[in-house]
Amino acid sequence: MTQVRHDRPTWPGRIPRHKIAELYKKEALGICDEVLIDDVGIGLLVRIEHIFRARKANSGLASCPFCRREIPHDFDPAFLLRCQACNWELVWAEYQKSFQGKHLIASGMTAFLEEYVEKYRVARSPQEKLILIDTLIHRYHWELEGGLTGPGARDLIAGKTSEVIDFLNQLSYGSRSSPEILSTRQEWLDKVRKSRERHASAVEERELKAAKKRQKAEDKKRRSILKAEARQAGRAKRSNSERSNAGEVHDGT
Repeated sequence: MTQVRHDRPTWPGRIPRHKIAELYKKEALGICDEVLIDDVGIGLLVRIEHIFRARKANSGLASCPFCRREIPHDFDPAFLLRCQACNWELVWAEYQKSFQGKHLIASGMTAFLEEYVEKYRVARSPQEKLILIDTLIHRYHWELEGGLTGPGARDLIAGKTSEVIDFLNQLSYGSRSSPEILSTRQEWLDKVRKSRERHASAVEERELKAAKKRQKAEDKKRRSILKAEARQAGRAKRSNSERSNAGEVHDGT
């Protein structure tokens, strides 16, 4: 009897920054490295394919890591995903762990990812492919909705969000860079500026709300103290009055 397999799915990593850097360095010098362009471009295609696969799994439709057959599940951690054709099975909790923390959901990037896949597959010239790569990695999450919540490249290029932004800001450009790429660079810098302004504004707003909340709490505490002092003063006054009345009664007696 064939032994049942329990392999976790494997997911391709993000594109190494040094490959992107080399690509732009050569482009700025007017050097067309078709091999490097395809290496990066196809790497992005594979990455996007797995982003869509992880999304499906996260939405209730996992896939066998061997034959890619889709397997519906109900999100129960103990749910057993099974592919009889490949003699493979794995509980959903383990399957889910395989893609968590790997930047494979890419919310707010769907239209850009789909556009890249569609156009890259039919692109013929290296320049076309390079422009598609350049356009994609300079997109922002929820850009179409005006959100600019974070660089889409953080799901495509290795590194922390701040590192990816700094990396893209420092890519090589030159007089021989194509007009399309130079235009995208300016758009990118504008988006970074707007995103940072919005972030700073949001931080300021949160701090203002927090300050108002603290002030409200302090005012409430102060009122409570004043009320307590007033009650204490009232009790003291009544106590003094009672003692005074008691003295008058005693004297009258």
